[in-house]
Amino acid sequence: MSEETKILKQTDLYEILPFQKTKVLQLLRSGELPVVKVGKDYITTYELINDWIKQHVGDEIFYE
Repeated sequence: MSEETKILKQTDLYEILPFQKTKVLQLLRSGELPVVKVGKDYITTYELINDWIKQHVGDEIFYE
């Protein structure tokens, strides 16, 4: 399995995204990040996170 297709758990996102855990949780709960919710946890891939970042270059993201 390549790095791009590796499944990332919610805890992985806390480590790879360059902001506080609270902000990651807000983005997850708002539905902003490209994730699948499984029970109380979220999963995604590096590829989806990288695509999401590319799509939002220059944007300001607001979440609740």
